[in-house]
Amino acid sequence: MGRIRKTLSQGCLWRINLLKTLVTIGSMVEKKFTRLFHIIDELCEENVLDGSQLIAQSGFDNYIPRNFKAFDMLADEEFKKLIDESDLIIAHAGTGTVTACLKRNKKVIVFPRMTKYDEHYDDHQLELANLFIKNNYVLCAKNKEELTKCIKELDLFTPQKFVSNNSKINKLVIDFIEK
Repeated sequence: MGRIRKTLSQGCLWRINLLKTLVTIGSMVEKKFTRLFHIIDELCEENVLDGSQLIAQSGFDNYIPRNFKAFDMLADEEFKKLIDESDLIIAHAGTGTVTACLKRNKKVIVFPRMTKYDEHYDDHQLELANLFIKNNYVLCAKNKEELTKCIKELDLFTPQKFVSNNSKINKLVIDFIEK
């Protein structure tokens, strides 16, 4: 899909329409992430996101979207194909999801699950988000206002090329075992 960009006031922010967007919340069964879906629906209503170009992986959440399509789960290859076809991914801060997107050179906005909203058992997703931000891999939002700002500034964001530390970690484990 193409993009239509319209300059906002002061010419410093961009409004993005027709940006193919994937929203994903992972596969957690016990905790819902309805807060993010409410925000996505509101942003579609406010024309910050184009609901006709947005699809969400709702996992085991029971949210019924008003302005976008959603599916529960897909096989891994189908999900990776959706990532490949998307221009933007808005995702929970799960390591597997985020790294899969980064390895495909996608722009990612992480929206961590938080304990204060009963979305997870601890705040490790905030910690992971901070690591990804520190390395300039992603943008991060924790509420509607921050998500709106990230979306509007998306064209100004150039993520660093993702570098996996798997080999370094593997070497540490092997060295430990051998000693």
